[in-house]
Amino acid sequence: MFSGCITSPGSLQDIGKTATSPGTDNGRDNVSAIIPLFDTYAEQTFERSGVPGMAIAIVKNDTVVYQKCFGVKNITTQDPVTPDTRFQIASISKSFTTATIASMVGNGELSWNDTIASWYPEFRLSDPWITGHITFLDLLSHRTGLPEYVGDELQEMGYSRPEIIQRLRHVTLTGDFRGEYAYANIDITIAAEAAARRAGKPWEELISERIFVPAGMLNTSARFDDFARAPDHADTYPMTNETAIPGPLMDDDVNSPAGGVSSTINDMARYARLQLNEGSIDGTRAIDPDALRETHAAHIIRKTTNSSIVAYGLGWEVTAANGMVRVEHGGDLTSGVSTYIVLYPDEKMAIVVLTNGFPGGHILKKAITNGWDDLYFSGTIRKDWYRELEEQLLEAMKPGASVIGPQEGLPPAPADAKPPRPLTYYEGSYTQDYYGTVRIEANDAGLLAYPGHRTNPMSLVPYDGDTFLDKESGTGVRFTAGSSGFATDVRFAQFDLPGRNGNFSRIPS
Repeated sequence: MFSGCITSPGSLQDIGKTATSPGTDNGRDNVSAIIPLFDTYAEQTFERSGVPGMAIAIVKNDTVVYQKCFGVKNITTQDPVTPDTRFQIASISKSFTTATIASMVGNGELSWNDTIASWYPEFRLSDPWITGHITFLDLLSHRTGLPEYVGDELQEMGYSRPEIIQRLRHVTLTGDFRGEYAYANIDITIAAEAAARRAGKPWEELISERIFVPAGMLNTSARFDDFARAPDHADTYPMTNETAIPGPLMDDDVNSPAGGVSSTINDMARYARLQLNEGSIDGTRAIDPDALRETHAAHIIRKTTNSSIVAYGLGWEVTAANGMVRVEHGGDLTSGVSTYIVLYPDEKMAIVVLTNGFPGGHILKKAITNGWDDLYFSGTIRKDWYRELEEQLLEAMKPGASVIGPQEGLPPAPADAKPPRPLTYYEGSYTQDYYGTVRIEANDAGLLAYPGHRTNPMSLVPYDGDTFLDKESGTGVRFTAGSSGFATDVRFAQFDLPGRNGNFSRIPS
């Protein structure tokens, strides 16, 4: 096994042009021959990124053939990343949730086709028929009819897990039930809550009992406090270009089943072995093989090309191309987390990448996994992956782009913009079914808006008459004039999302 930790990568060279495996057409014939090439590529790509810290593990035939740590977990202390440094793994957590539920399916405690309502009777969507028929399979493969990323905006408003699930009944379904894919974190969380109710214990205990403990993952947890209090944890860094900026850790306990697990590269290597060995590790079986294979199977097609099919399994993306199947998932938190895991079941191989920077880590993790893929299957790195992925990300993050819906910013205010009415005209509380209540208060610069349970306000500055500009999103907030000396309604453009509308009506005082 090639292993170790480094804090100072080597000099940057021409990435993607010189790494070639000597004497073989691919790395499958001789994995040991491509490991040094990959190591050099990983060091150079890491240095290029500006990401503070990274850890990589590669498993082949139940053996960790490469494991290495790069950089630091904290840029102030310069403490290095170690094999036992805990990283938040973000959406890789989804596969842990489906593995946990697979363990219950294998034990006969529930079925993939059980309806959610059978274990979570107060769960409701806006369509009564779908409410009564939606199953674990539907939620875990994101084929529910709910809009993409629904519920995430409620989490940002400070709502709890039960509150978010309860409010989904006010969302208009926008997709074709069982016929259309729409990725939403809350799907996974609802399925986890139903499974936890079946088991009669909190989700965080259930996942530990079914996966972490039997897999020997002793430094892995689904609780944020366990991560934040661990002496050896990776702080997280939002990035501007290649510069990392210290930022607060993100508590994702509300959606822990979808994104709240933290782990180490040592433990993630064990997780990869568990997945590749059909639910067993070191003689201990945690998951029935048939139940686990169901999580790796395609349950809804996302897109097709002339040479590939991209589908979603249960907590995994499944790609079939050139006669090879990849089972994979990434994770990102804008607080400064980017991670990736790729399983190659036919090759009994996996690669895991953990980083503590975003968006730089998003480019880095894919450049690393794509580089390994190239070396293993063709013996050479085919292109400058870092540059290509960087260009793709810049396009995806253009002003106005958003993962939860279009964000149309206001143009510059007109030259003849009207002043607002006295700010007390707009003050008060406004409500609607899905988003709940928003409180509007006046301050010297304009207005402050507190949606939901949010304690840090949105700052609204005068734009034109009864329209204000939300400084955070660059979008409009428009009040409707009333005849009683107060505005009657307020509409937030950024909350006008598929299946939801951003209009709130005044609560009479």
